[in-house]
Amino acid sequence: MQGLCASSNTKLSTRGLTNQSHPQLTCGCELCPRHFFKSRIISLYATTMAGRADNIIDSLTDLEKAAITPANQRKIKITSTLEQVCANAYQNGLQHAYLERLINIITLPNTLNQGEIGNLIKNLYPTSKIADAVVIKVVASLGHGREKPSYSTQAALLKWLIMVYDALENNLVLSRLYGVLFNLLDTVAIKPQLCHILSLITRRKHVRPFRIQALMELTRQAGNEPPLVGLMRVFKDYYPDVIVGETTQGRASVFKHPDLEWKERLGQIQKAYRESNQDGQLPEQKPFRVTRRRGDMASLIPPVQTSNAQEASTTLEEIHDVSQFVRKLEKIELPNQLVSVIGDPLLQKFLQLKSSESTLRRIDNWLLAFFEDQLQSQGSDGIILEMLSAVRDYTWYTKVLPPACLAYLQSMVHSWNGIIGREVILDLISYTPMSSFQDLYQTTFQALEEAVLEDETLEAKLALLNFYRSLLLQWYAALLARSPPPSEEDPSISDLITHAGNLALTIIQCSTSISTHSTILNFYEAAVAIFSQPSLKTAVKITTPPPELVYTLYFTCSLSNISRLCAILATYKRAFELAMALKVNPTDLEPKTYPKDHVNHFNGFLMDTCNCIWRGRAFNRSDPNATGCLLPESTTTSLANYVAKLDTGISLPSIFTLSYSPVLCHFAISYLREIEDREEDSIDIRHAGPVTQASLKQLERDGGLNISWADYRLGVLRYLETKSATGVGELMYNTMKHLMTAREKMV
Repeated sequence: MQGLCASSNTKLSTRGLTNQSHPQLTCGCELCPRHFFKSRIISLYATTMAGRADNIIDSLTDLEKAAITPANQRKIKITSTLEQVCANAYQNGLQHAYLERLINIITLPNTLNQGEIGNLIKNLYPTSKIADAVVIKVVASLGHGREKPSYSTQAALLKWLIMVYDALENNLVLSRLYGVLFNLLDTVAIKPQLCHILSLITRRKHVRPFRIQALMELTRQAGNEPPLVGLMRVFKDYYPDVIVGETTQGRASVFKHPDLEWKERLGQIQKAYRESNQDGQLPEQKPFRVTRRRGDMASLIPPVQTSNAQEASTTLEEIHDVSQFVRKLEKIELPNQLVSVIGDPLLQKFLQLKSSESTLRRIDNWLLAFFEDQLQSQGSDGIILEMLSAVRDYTWYTKVLPPACLAYLQSMVHSWNGIIGREVILDLISYTPMSSFQDLYQTTFQALEEAVLEDETLEAKLALLNFYRSLLLQWYAALLARSPPPSEEDPSISDLITHAGNLALTIIQCSTSISTHSTILNFYEAAVAIFSQPSLKTAVKITTPPPELVYTLYFTCSLSNISRLCAILATYKRAFELAMALKVNPTDLEPKTYPKDHVNHFNGFLMDTCNCIWRGRAFNRSDPNATGCLLPESTTTSLANYVAKLDTGISLPSIFTLSYSPVLCHFAISYLREIEDREEDSIDIRHAGPVTQASLKQLERDGGLNISWADYRLGVLRYLETKSATGVGELMYNTMKHLMTAREKMV
């Protein structure tokens, strides 16, 4: 078959295009060259999806017919049909209509053998939430009777309900069927699965005296079977004073997910289905309920259990979704052990909304007793680290480190080897409340440093610097949270930044890698964020980095790090300007001042950086406040002589400008090349590079690009901004105000 696009007169065939494609054509016709392949792909995709739907429908129809036909009377083999259905279900999942048809096949009388039914149940992967009708059909198929499925099938269906419990459209449907499920507990074949699903759906309203009596009787008759004992313990959580005696003693079943691999596959299928059907659907929400921990943490931290609830009150164990939590917030009773909050997100949310000094004291007293016990009994490192990890997660949420944990860390850090649990311990100590840095250094941080630095590796030093950055950010947040804002200067943050600066100097002598420089810059980006905060100008003294650190960071091979350093210096400059223009008190005649030496010291950074990048006067000492990047004069002279002997026509002072800098020169010439490409028809010659003021004038005389030296340099700064290196231009604009005016005119 051939076709003709009227607008392009291009012949097409099923084998492809016979003439050359014309990408400029945009007629919108699906047969034009531009849209041909796109339309083919869409058509093939639609055909594939439609084919899959037709296949599953045909297979289900064949399976339904075969399921009610005796095996010896079937005209086709059911094996291939069954395999097709299971493969499709495993690969793509089952939409509601297909799932309901399969449930009908399984639960209604049929002639399929047990292996075939079991294979179907294993592949019941729903693509979305399961409707109430499906759940009701499954529960209705349970129990005794000729028309009921076999007990093996019933057990498999109950197991499937357990596995898809979090995917039910309405969890209350099982709650309404509680009596039906409970009355089937005398069915031995499905007892373990029934106990499991009852443990999931049991709430206070379900625990009634007649059910307690019936369950106790079943437990005695069965000889304390683990599933029944496990369910009895769930009942006891609601009424510990009523259920006493030996009924809850003995080995109990641990009701865990029957098949985690199946659960993972279900999650993948439902995620893929949601992504392919984004028509305004909300993302799947995680279950909103208390956490049931297993393993070591279950024995360390008490689970959430509430014993003193009344009929009119509610427990956290009964909460299942956000709306229920909000509705019953005022009626929720506190659990027995408030320390459960450390490992339970739902209880954390509740205590954030309804907390008091007494609740915090109860949590702290429990932790204090735990850590004292570990110190006295010399508990294993594994147990202590498990608890510290749990406390860290809790602290991340509340932003407050429990005082008992801080006291323990301050006592153990003196005997710590600096390696075991380093990440957890540093994370926790970074939440130390703000106070005198010098006092904290004597009591805690000095021993902490000695332990970490005993490792003598670069990673240990970087971990310590990251710790000080985290501590700085926590103190920053604490200052911002104060109401009213602090009005008196607090030396704690300045002392911290000064100390961390000395540590950074040590680190940079061990490694000059880009990643090491980046870590140091991370710290100072956090520092300048504090200095630039208007509400903290009177509370925090601006502390500059050591000059050796600044110049070492500047002479790097990374454009990103140079840009970040320039941005930090620009922010420092703005912070100084704002702080020195601020009057501490409205009655003050003069604004706040910094010592002249302190300001000139910082101005030296600005002058040296601008001399390198902009003025072509690198390592010059004659300008005001310039320090020549701290390079000794003898070294500067030796380098200048070496560059002169190279006979390249350039001098040492200009070697770090935009056009010659090893880091910036590529972007400078790329900017010029882009302009030349745009003006290609109007120029006779291109610049050979590198660009200088004299070479631009000569270029114009030779018939090349007509661009001024000032416009070229401003253009390079703007070009760097397009490459995400905004810091260089930011520093130049803030240091030389006439550049900002010229930039605005250029825009």
